Amino acid sequence: MSITNAISGITAVGGLLLIGGGLVPHSFAQFLAATAVFASAINITGGFVITKRMLDMFKRKTDPVEHNYLYAIPGVAAIGSLLAAHAAGVPNIYQMGYLFSSLCCIGGLSGLADQRTARVGNAMGIIGVAGGVVTALASLNLPTPVFMQAITLLGAASAVGLSLGFKVAVTELPQTVAAFHALVGVAAVTTSIASFMIHPSHEGLHRVAAFMGAGIGAMTVTGSIIAYLALSGKLKKGYDLPFKEQINLPLAAVNGLSLVAMLSSHSYAIGLLSLINTTAASGALGWNITKSIGSADMPVAITVLNSYSGWALCAEGFMLNNPMLTIVGSLIGSSGAILSYIMCKAMNRSLQNVIFGGYGGLKKGEAMKVEGTHTETSVD
Repeated sequence: MSITNAISGITAVGGLLLIGGGLVPHSFAQFLAATAVFASAINITGGFVITKRMLDMFKRKTDPVEHNYLYAIPGVAAIGSLLAAHAAGVPNIYQMGYLFSSLCCIGGLSGLADQRTARVGNAMGIIGVAGGVVTALASLNLPTPVFMQAITLLGAASAVGLSLGFKVAVTELPQTVAAFHALVGVAAVTTSIASFMIHPSHEGLHRVAAFMGAGIGAMTVTGSIIAYLALSGKLKKGYDLPFKEQINLPLAAVNGLSLVAMLSSHSYAIGLLSLINTTAASGALGWNITKSIGSADMPVAITVLNSYSGWALCAEGFMLNNPMLTIVGSLIGSSGAILSYIMCKAMNRSLQNVIFGGYGGLKKGEAMKVEGTHTETSVD
């Protein structure tokens, strides 16, 4: 979950594709894009540091000394080759850069599937995300003031992420991962709204992708905040929404009506209002669903939120016509869904209840067995 969260910070590329203005943004849409870059960069550096710290927890004193910093050599060589080809004007080099980054991200997730290759996977994930960000910067040929804005955002946010990743206590790593999930959701929401504001296309695919990115991203934000509060022991009853037992269906209906309105009209105002509506409704829905989950089951909820962040990233890829975002987002979304299913089976939970916030303890059949066992014990 930690490395998929870190890799999902590739949402920074979406923000970079929309960034503009000068040394600072000149419009609200550009400010939203800058926010996406900043939030994503915090998630990237902090996520990879936390992944390394989690892997270090499994090290034994008898393990041989590792020199993981040497993985930087092929990474720097690959990115340096990309920049050299960019300077020489090699055609299609940016598509190759995005493909290279996608493959590295795939390798990163594959590596974490086995403890023996986990550290290699973490290194490949870092190379993949770094390559994607550098490719985006190279392909855009940004004016110097805008380029400086992008570098400043990436540098400042990376420093914040590194600080958080190293300073957080070991016992607080799970809730920190949940908090970083929220940053991915923020990036997805701001990028989706900014993309529509800058390029208010009438094309159905662009509108649906922007809608899905905003809606899924908003659910990720609020759900991750609840997960963080629950895992850190700060969740209180006062955080419940009014009519919490009855509002899920109306909130879902608001989302459906907003999508219909967005697709049935070419009006910029209606489209923007629809995005705002789904952001608010999906945010409330994510809050209410995750709030109904017990703290002991929150790790499963985080895997679901992780999957959501991947699908939001995938929607960004369709919206911005960027194959890397689509590939990586699909990978994170599907792997998160599979992990959620595996964890539900292990904990004897229903995946349907997880998705819709209906945690009610054990499955019905298992609950009857447990009840029968308790009855027999009491009779004895």
